[in-house]
Amino acid sequence: MYDMMKKQNFGVEIELTGITRRHAAKIIAAYFGTTSRFIGTGYDTYGAPDRKGRIWKAMSDGSINTQKKERGQKVNAGHDYSCEVVTPILQYEDLEDLQNVIRALRADGAFANSSCGIHIHVDGVNHTPESLTR
Repeated sequence: MYDMMKKQNFGVEIELTGITRRHAAKIIAAYFGTTSRFIGTGYDTYGAPDRKGRIWKAMSDGSINTQKKERGQKVNAGHDYSCEVVTPILQYEDLEDLQNVIRALRADGAFANSSCGIHIHVDGVNHTPESLTR
C-alpha cells in the first residue's frame, strides 16, 4: 500500500485569510523562484508557477470570514483577504514543497479561522471502492 501512496496523484485546496490573494501568489512564486501574475476569472485568481511549470493558484472563496492582524489582534478585513490556495496535480515527491509553501504563507501572516477548511482531491484511477475505504 505504501508504494500505491507514492504513485498517488492528488491536489489540495487550502482556505486561509490574513493575507491577500496577490500576496499569497507572490509568496508562492518567491518560494519557487518564479514570478506571480494576475489570471483573473470570476475568482480574482493570481497564479504562480512552480519549478515544473505547474500553476499554483490563489483564488477567492465566498465562504471565508476574512480577517487580518493589526497590532497583534485579528480584525475584519475586505474581500481581498479571502484566499484559497489551489495546488496543481501533485505527487508524493511534491509533499516537501507543499509543506514549505504552507510554512512560507504562515510565516508571512496567513492563518486559518473557523470558516476555513482544506480539501484533498485524490486521483481515483487506480482505486477500487475497497482501497478508497482504507
